[in-house]
Amino acid sequence: MAQKTSWSAGQVLAQAEGSIGTTLRVAVANYYKGQDLGTAQAIRKVDTDTEAAALVTAIRQGRVHEVLMVASSAALGVIAGALSQKAVSNTTVGGVPPVTALGAVPTIAGLAAPISLSGRSMLAAGGLSYITGAVIYSMLAPKPEAAP
Repeated sequence: MAQKTSWSAGQVLAQAEGSIGTTLRVAVANYYKGQDLGTAQAIRKVDTDTEAAALVTAIRQGRVHEVLMVASSAALGVIAGALSQKAVSNTTVGGVPPVTALGAVPTIAGLAAPISLSGRSMLAAGGLSYITGAVIYSMLAPKPEAAP
């Protein structure tokens, strides 16, 4: 019995997409396992508990540029949310600005994405600030007049 030796273009693309997705998931998982291992080894190699506590404190606080990125994301989120609400002529659906759904996307990604804490904080802060900016603009700006 003859074996099928050719695939359609769709079958090739489906196989490639599955392989790429699996490869990326494994690479991300291995990357974060390596980071956790490196952090654990660094803490284990310090001479005193005080030095270990200082390392953990530094990890929790983040670096200055990470804190500035979170603050920038929050500030830009408010501005972008207000401008987006203005772009839709301050329309609301049941009293809620429709553009707030766009802020929910990075907020959810910030809560669920397998990235660093500072990256997740930046996404969540930007998304929540976007929603806040849209709501504030909706409350402060005049509503569009209904057509007669």
